[in-house]
Amino acid sequence: MTSQAAEVRVRYAPATDPVAEGDAFRLRIPTDGIRAECALVAELSRPGVARDALLTMGEILTSDLRFRPRSRADYLAYLLAQGKRVTQEVWNAQRDFLRSKYGEAAQEESPLDPVLSVDERGLSIEVFSADESAYARLWMKADQAYRASELRAGTSYVRLPPALLAALGRLRSYRSSTLELSPTAAGEGDEQRFLVPLRWIRAFGQVQSASTLPLRSFELAPVDLYNVLLTLRQRRARKPPRALRYELVPGERPRLVLEPWEVVIESTGAVYEGAMPMVVRTWGRNRLSVLARLLPHARSVRIHLVGPGLPAYYVIDLGDAELTLALSGWTDAGWAGIATFDLLDAGEVDEVLARKALSLLQQGPRTLAELATETGRATTELRPALLHHIQRGIVMHDVAHGRYVHRPLLSVPPDPEALRFRDAREAEAHRLLASRTDGKDAVRLTRVHDLGSEGTKIEGEVDDPQAHRSYKTSFTLDREGRTVDASCTSPQFRRSGLREGPTVPMMALRLLYARQRAELERARNTEEGRRLIRAETRTFVRRDRTGSLTFRVSLDHRQVTVRWGPHPDRMRMQRLLFSTPEEASTEYFGRLEKLSYKGFIDASAAD
Repeated sequence: MTSQAAEVRVRYAPATDPVAEGDAFRLRIPTDGIRAECALVAELSRPGVARDALLTMGEILTSDLRFRPRSRADYLAYLLAQGKRVTQEVWNAQRDFLRSKYGEAAQEESPLDPVLSVDERGLSIEVFSADESAYARLWMKADQAYRASELRAGTSYVRLPPALLAALGRLRSYRSSTLELSPTAAGEGDEQRFLVPLRWIRAFGQVQSASTLPLRSFELAPVDLYNVLLTLRQRRARKPPRALRYELVPGERPRLVLEPWEVVIESTGAVYEGAMPMVVRTWGRNRLSVLARLLPHARSVRIHLVGPGLPAYYVIDLGDAELTLALSGWTDAGWAGIATFDLLDAGEVDEVLARKALSLLQQGPRTLAELATETGRATTELRPALLHHIQRGIVMHDVAHGRYVHRPLLSVPPDPEALRFRDAREAEAHRLLASRTDGKDAVRLTRVHDLGSEGTKIEGEVDDPQAHRSYKTSFTLDREGRTVDASCTSPQFRRSGLREGPTVPMMALRLLYARQRAELERARNTEEGRRLIRAETRTFVRRDRTGSLTFRVSLDHRQVTVRWGPHPDRMRMQRLLFSTPEEASTEYFGRLEKLSYKGFIDASAAD
């Protein structure tokens, strides 16, 4: 194992053609012959459902929304031949960059193959996309989804190449179908070595860890999700925000709102049973199209939401099987893991308790309450220990049933310290955030300016005591959380702007901004906490049969700005200037209380 990647060796036999004889169909799927821990031979109860579920997993696995730049080497060579103004150094620099990023050495890095787990309870397959934007787990229940004739419990890897997916597409409900998942025998296939980036493993663990946070859960009918997909196929959003917004009111059915058109879809499922009304905005709605194949088989769709910037979990109930899809909440790939997952750090871990919890999970899945009863420890003490195992890939959290499952992602778990940061740049940002110079914090927010529908502009100063340099940096986050404008006095930004991703000072400033927002949110219900708030924006929404009305109230030192209207892009505005910040704060919080009294829902967490 290297400091940046984990070495994995696998061996797969070539995929064989399925055997179809009369009304019988048998397909062998070779699994990893090096990690040959599990095997299963099973007759499928509903081959059509299994086919569509496995094809959906293959589609999620291959999804990659990352931007891939085109090579301009041929064009530069042409300019050189024509004697144009381009130096040989420019051509050499681009050639070296492309070679390092897409050459043979870079191709050794690859995401982990789908993880296969088999035991007496059922069959599980997990996939995580290469761009770290989508995670899925297919759970097929033993004696319901299939009847096993051979079974060996354990964890291994399996590949889903196009040829195998094409063979799976031949499964039909009208004939008896058997799947054989068996390890590649010695002498079959060639051993392959590849490197799994630790940043990919870290993102895998973060998506799992986020599901352990308090969830806002509700249920939709499959037709509700189908109506969302149908609307997205018929319309194309040409400007932000491009979100899927959930409006949740206790005792009422959830409402689904598609932005920027403000199309409202009234759900037909169960009523929302939460204690407080809320509005939750989710991003990446087009990725839900991967579920279209499964919706005809679905009995219900249960959605679990965590919070802004964190994943949304969709559990598709297929009766004898379940598919859990987690869609990441970030839209700026370069910022992933900097701010949104900062609160998922396991912190100090009780090693004795961690070993005891792992020992219990090796005996079988357990919920947090069951682990607390068996260990005699509080759930608050157990959570850091479980997060420690989840982030190393030893334990999986089954969000559909709220239980923890022992499932080693790698044969040798990676070093926890190597998974602490995504890369060296993020580690530097955390170092700056913990530094002090001349008795003051090295990273300081100087201004947070609400730009209304355009987003929020964050400005700050960063001192680097090691480099003996100071930087001024700023960036603007649009309504979708993307960086649409940025500036920084660091050498990296002067050299290439944002083409190399956010600079270290930008990352440190955004992390500080996220932490301060979380602290203020926790303290805002107290008088002491309110006195600390000098700049923020809250959004309130109320909807009835005639439509919706939105209020955006902003506090900026001595100024209060109120925007209101039926559509976020067409709002009236009023500015109030006060003599002191205390007077402005009193007016600001007074207006928020009046809106709550009038039945408006605080939708600020959705921004």
